[in-house]
Amino acid sequence: MAKISVAIPTHSMKHGDYFLTRLFESLWNQTFQDFEIIVTDNSDDDVVKNICKLYKTGIQYFRNPRKGMAQNTNEAITRSRGELIKIIYMDDYMAHDKALLRIVNHFDGHWLVSSCAHIKMGENFTHSVHTPYYSKDIYTGNNTIGSPSVLTILNDEPLLFDEAMTWLLDADYYKRMYDRYGEPIILKDVNVIIGLHDGQATNTMGDERKIFEHNYINQKYL
Repeated sequence: MAKISVAIPTHSMKHGDYFLTRLFESLWNQTFQDFEIIVTDNSDDDVVKNICKLYKTGIQYFRNPRKGMAQNTNEAITRSRGELIKIIYMDDYMAHDKALLRIVNHFDGHWLVSSCAHIKMGENFTHSVHTPYYSKDIYTGNNTIGSPSVLTILNDEPLLFDEAMTWLLDADYYKRMYDRYGEPIILKDVNVIIGLHDGQATNTMGDERKIFEHNYINQKYL
């Protein structure tokens, strides 16, 4: 059994081949190599599947017909067999070659979150470093932790994401993790790079959906 499962939920995305290759290369360059890669694919084409085929070993690919960000992330979590599960989206990547080693060495308890930096499509430099912290009103959309790509969890009956949500699914998840396990371990050094581009869910989601999720999450916890 691998020490850590890298769980990568994927879907059809503009420049998806570039993003996924960038992520894979950041994983192969890790000094810590006791990991498996789990790819669950929501795509209607074979772009992701064909990229995975280019790599002869180390990638477990699964086509997932259940559409949705939460559904696909849950599929990746469920198929992970490592002691730890490192979630990372296909348009993000590991910041340096010791990122997984840092995560494994500092993991204690049930969940850990790392600082991240951001990179815009077409740029070759990072900016706007974010150091996560837990806020008790995180469920309102005040997401002080960040993308699920900064998250690593213990693979011991792990919590799954609420499949009624897309926009606030991470804020909801962090609240439930806090309610069950308390605050996460926080790595203040940057271990993940978050890719910024026009195809991100935050840039494509309509106001109607955002209003629905705000109402849904408030009814859930108030």
